[in-house]
Amino acid sequence: MRRERETAEFMDPTWLQSAVKQAAVLLHASGGGFYGCDPAQPALRLLAAYELPERPWEKVLEPVCARREAVIQGGLDQPAMVAVPALWREAVRGVLVITDKAPGRVFDARDVALLQPLADLAAAMLQQTERLARMTAQFRALHAIDLALSASLELERVLNLILEKAVELVGAEHGSLRLLNPETGELPLKACLGEGWTPEKQAYAPRLGQGIAGRVAELRQPYLSPDVRTDPHYVVLFPEMRSTVAVPLLSNLSEGQDEELLGVLLLESARLAAFDEQDVELLQALAQEAVIAIQNATRHQELQRMHQALLDEQERRVAAEKWTVMGQTATALAHRINNLIGVVPASAAEVRRVLIGVEMPSADREWIEANLDRIERNSRYILRISDALFRPFQESGPATRLDVNLLLNEALQAAGLPSDIQVIREYDPGLPPVESSSLLVDIFLELILNARRAMQGLACQQLRVCTRLEPDRANAWIVVEVHDTGRGIPPEQMAHLWDLFQPSAEGLGFGLWWVRTFLERQGGTIACQSQPGAGTTFTVRLPAATPVG
Repeated sequence: MRRERETAEFMDPTWLQSAVKQAAVLLHASGGGFYGCDPAQPALRLLAAYELPERPWEKVLEPVCARREAVIQGGLDQPAMVAVPALWREAVRGVLVITDKAPGRVFDARDVALLQPLADLAAAMLQQTERLARMTAQFRALHAIDLALSASLELERVLNLILEKAVELVGAEHGSLRLLNPETGELPLKACLGEGWTPEKQAYAPRLGQGIAGRVAELRQPYLSPDVRTDPHYVVLFPEMRSTVAVPLLSNLSEGQDEELLGVLLLESARLAAFDEQDVELLQALAQEAVIAIQNATRHQELQRMHQALLDEQERRVAAEKWTVMGQTATALAHRINNLIGVVPASAAEVRRVLIGVEMPSADREWIEANLDRIERNSRYILRISDALFRPFQESGPATRLDVNLLLNEALQAAGLPSDIQVIREYDPGLPPVESSSLLVDIFLELILNARRAMQGLACQQLRVCTRLEPDRANAWIVVEVHDTGRGIPPEQMAHLWDLFQPSAEGLGFGLWWVRTFLERQGGTIACQSQPGAGTTFTVRLPAATPVG
């Protein structure tokens, strides 16, 4: 129906009507008609008529098409009729019918010989009209595809759009678009259309030379199969399919170099001989547009990755600079605190020793002892704070490869969790190592202790620690999740969760700031999700030290 509408748009009914009239005049007949013959249509269509009476002869039109031979009829009870096939390169494109109501009129072989050139001329006109219609439809479709592809730089969207347009252009029922993996020689599926694409079928990835897609990739030539049931190269994924067409996606390189194969576009239909050479030409034109769109989307992705890599590197540098500045500040501050406060406990002990031999009322001595005890306690507390401030910035030696699962077990043991906390470990045993300092165990310990404090006093206390591997196109990430069933974090506190010196009932608010700063310095990230009354989850992502295949 699509091609019929396209052809009708360009057909000149005046010319065909004139041809039928000239044929009737040539034979001195009373009327005639021209019927179009389309193999894809079940019945012939009357395209032009001149004084054509009722049509009792239509039952003979299909035999004319089938045998490609003229038929002559006539008798006492019906008008004379001659039907001539309109041929174009051995293909029947229609039937020219001439009738005469005059009594006793009989057509003969001479009449057939006179009509045949006119019929063949009409067939040629129909062929050229259809070709013009298809070329125009191709131009319109490719222009629309070009606009659509130019509007998107997302590779997945581009691939699906290419396949959608290809299926629409040639009337296919199934389609697949595969991109070549140059390292393995496989053609993994990147986009598919049609019913029945199960995960198993989507996972099928032919190699070069395997199946029709692999053969197209190997030879870098289009492939047309009118009946796949007799095609030795066809790999059956959908038994109901009967014909297929496939074209390579080739990138034009500089002069003197072979074209680079990007992938293969393959379409299928449940109809026999559903595609022809014009469909191949159309898909090849589409493939040229597709290659440009794929290359643009791929370059865009690469630029995005490069931009993200630059941002990540900048963040690491900023984190390292912050770490250095804070380390220098913390070291200087801790050194000054130790110098000033470190002598206080010793001075208090010296005062207590001197007062042993001094006579004074017992009430005064008790007051002095209580104040000396308070001075010693406060000074030791300040010294502990100083040590906590300085400890994260201590140099722990060069980075080394560490097993995250072992570090988590070490942190859980160091946390000394009470027996009423249920600990659930869900570790991925196949994790590659991470490259970091030994302070990473303190990161995990800080998160575990935060979870312990959040669950303190609750009836349900469950701590879940899990690890997994998340590969992507550029890297592989070790993901660690620490989830508790604690009180959760109120929204007003979440806004300042990572700020420096956000005091709480449990500490100075220093821990989460240095946790994030340390992880960013290692090229990682940390995120927090929390719901008051439902618990909190901290998610740590660290780059794997070894590439993942």
